[in-house]
Amino acid sequence: MSDETAAAVAPDSRVDRVSVVLPTFNRLPALIRNLPSLLALRGVDEIVVVVDGSTDGTADWLRSLGCDRITIIEQPQRGSPAARNRGIDEVRGGWVLMTEDDCHLPPEFAVVLLEVARERSADVVSAPWLVLTSLEQADAAMAAGRRAAIARIGLATHPGVFPLADLETPFLNGIILARREVFDKVRYDERLRGNAWREETSLFLTAVDAGFRCVLTPRTASFQLDQWEGGQRRGRIAYETWAIRNNWRFLWRHRRILRRLGAIRDPISAQAGFIARRTRATVAGTLGARLRGLGAARWDRVQRR
Repeated sequence: MSDETAAAVAPDSRVDRVSVVLPTFNRLPALIRNLPSLLALRGVDEIVVVVDGSTDGTADWLRSLGCDRITIIEQPQRGSPAARNRGIDEVRGGWVLMTEDDCHLPPEFAVVLLEVARERSADVVSAPWLVLTSLEQADAAMAAGRRAAIARIGLATHPGVFPLADLETPFLNGIILARREVFDKVRYDERLRGNAWREETSLFLTAVDAGFRCVLTPRTASFQLDQWEGGQRRGRIAYETWAIRNNWRFLWRHRRILRRLGAIRDPISAQAGFIARRTRATVAGTLGARLRGLGAARWDRVQRR
């Protein structure tokens, strides 16, 4: 058999390999908490951590682990989409698991998503994302989510909502397993700057436009444990300003497919509604924080009497 024939019939060693891409920026405590769950993932060969300009000792801590499964990429701070794209460039697996530094994944997470991808001929697979204060809540939270499952997932659906069954939809959360070939055609939009609002949904809509299939499954879930400082967190006004700016870019760029999916009527009215909702939430949050502060100050004065 010639070398060319052997190469043609030999299986691609990358096909069934899963690589993790994990961007991080100044959230070492979150990374310390959650990295062990990534190292415990079944079916994962490598973890590529992109240290996006961190100044909190993240790279030094990763090197101190001496783990040959972890590849450390350091770059000046360029934002989450650019960090994700850089990590994708470095992976060797045929499947890429995109995750976050504040996310805990169950041991079978990658295996389950890969199983769904094969069964449903999907190119991108995700599962609900649940916010917990402890892992002891995981089973109960998943059971509650499945009891409240819905048949349709839309643009405004919370990422913790479970579908009734495996559902083809581009409205996934950011924790995904994707074929490497998806990223040969589409990438995260690096023009979504600041807090990178809608970076994941923008990627999925672009993938659907390119002919790839996205599926949300209720068979597993990812978990955020606690709240962490650092990352893309900003002051409330700055965060909302970036959200409004990025949301408009997202709506205008994807206006045709969003209309086709029935997610919006038109980008202008959708943006107006978005601004109104975010403004109400910001005002309510600010007033609530001030009232809580006043209440705490009053209680402190009472305690001092």
